[in-house]
Amino acid sequence: MNYEEGSLAGPYFDPDLIISYGYRHIIKKEVFSKFRTINVHISYLPWNRGSNPNFWSFYNHTPKGVTVHEVDKGIDTGNIIYQKQIFFTKEEDDLRKTYSRLKNEATKLIVDKWREIKEGSYTSIRQDLTTGTCHRHKNFKPLFEKMKDEWETKVKLVENMKKTDLQIIDEIENVRTKNNVNWMDLLRIAITENPKETKKILKNINSHDQQISKLFEQLSRE
Repeated sequence: MNYEEGSLAGPYFDPDLIISYGYRHIIKKEVFSKFRTINVHISYLPWNRGSNPNFWSFYNHTPKGVTVHEVDKGIDTGNIIYQKQIFFTKEEDDLRKTYSRLKNEATKLIVDKWREIKEGSYTSIRQDLTTGTCHRHKNFKPLFEKMKDEWETKVKLVENMKKTDLQIIDEIENVRTKNNVNWMDLLRIAITENPKETKKILKNINSHDQQISKLFEQLSRE
């Protein structure tokens, strides 16, 4: 893909479809808004969006797989076109072997579904972004430096890598943020369906929260 000062270059650049596979840069809006653009990602979205998805799937004990999805302004957040969950064999016991399997499965998925992808005759599904994970390379680098076998590191060792207290706190914060969205969605449904009873319950919750605040105040006194 050629760029010239941030714009698409070349008078003959008018594709029916752009497929991104292994492209590590964010595709600009001027591309995906003008041309049908899809991405092949070696993770089971919405889990492990972003960089090094294979590593993070073992490190965080999350689902493994491959996904074909539409490209939007987010990092691997576009609607899912096709995906397949992958379960590795005992022989696929290190990062390189599992990565190779994911690449092969991603290629096979594109080949098997090529007619529908080419014609655009598929129905995409919106990702549930209240769950899942996203990672950047800067978070991966210090962990990779600890792996003396690098890409031949056994997946069992990755699964058992000790997390720092700050990493655990970050994960808790991430999960709590997503769960707050779930609570707000639940509250919207309750207010819509039975506002009177919902407000009565909210009043009780608020009263109990005030009691807890007072107890914390007593506890924090020197």
